[in-house]
Amino acid sequence: MSSISRRRFVAASLGAAAALQVDTASADDGLDIIDVSGADPKKMVAAAFAALGGIGRFVHSGDFVVLKANAGFANPPDWATTTHPGTVAAVAQACLDAKAKQVVLVEFPQGQADKAFDRSGMSAALSGLSGVKLKALAPDDFQRVDVKGGVSLKSVELAKLVLSADVLINIPAAKAHRETGVSFGLKNHMGLIKDRQAFHQTLDLQQAVADLGRVVTPSLTILDATRVLLTNGPAGPGDTATLGRLVAGRRIASVDAYGLTLARFNGKNLTPADAKHIELAGRAGLGNVDIAALRVKKVSA
Repeated sequence: MSSISRRRFVAASLGAAAALQVDTASADDGLDIIDVSGADPKKMVAAAFAALGGIGRFVHSGDFVVLKANAGFANPPDWATTTHPGTVAAVAQACLDAKAKQVVLVEFPQGQADKAFDRSGMSAALSGLSGVKLKALAPDDFQRVDVKGGVSLKSVELAKLVLSADVLINIPAAKAHRETGVSFGLKNHMGLIKDRQAFHQTLDLQQAVADLGRVVTPSLTILDATRVLLTNGPAGPGDTATLGRLVAGRRIASVDAYGLTLARFNGKNLTPADAKHIELAGRAGLGNVDIAALRVKKVSA
């Protein structure tokens, strides 16, 4: 949620896996990354929250929670262009279990919103959860805010729901992107702004994505790599892989940097310098992007 108006902010080079510092603590104190392996998104989300110290570290009774999954494309889940609906439903249920007042999945879909929510599986996955709503953003659902410290992006029209939320949880899909290298947590923020074309046509795209991270500050990012789009992103179809992984952390740039280690995107082993917005976000203080120095806890679900 925006650093300008949030009511509560929870602060907290590719290396071989052996070079990563794996912590065995029971909660997320001192950790940068929780890396969960498994086959069932519900169990994986539960394991991630357990390793983070519980959902209660993020969501409290009466909170208004906004979930930003990637639900922007009217494609089936197996294309891996959108977040796995089972992952989103599990996070939403955890928020309800923490007594959130309301949970809203928000997205600014490409094309018709109903088709995007239905074909991505979001409508069906969330339909049985009382207290959870789907919200497709409309042109009047945005408010212009300044981007303090922005290099390319000086102001932006941002979803009002994000500005009014108590908690924002970012649940991006892990996928390749033809212009930014990958689309993970930072890139997923573009589904919260009104004018995406400006990012591509009049701004330095990589810098603008990093700048956007200065005003959209999730309490938690959960990168869904249960299955990933390896090529022809962001809209697909392309080559996919079933990795059975979730990567969670408080610092979005750290989650994105670690996400680069999960697969070869566009046929390459990428570093934060290759996906430049991640490196720039690290410079802006949005997380540690020195992958070899990240403190990681690996768990199985």
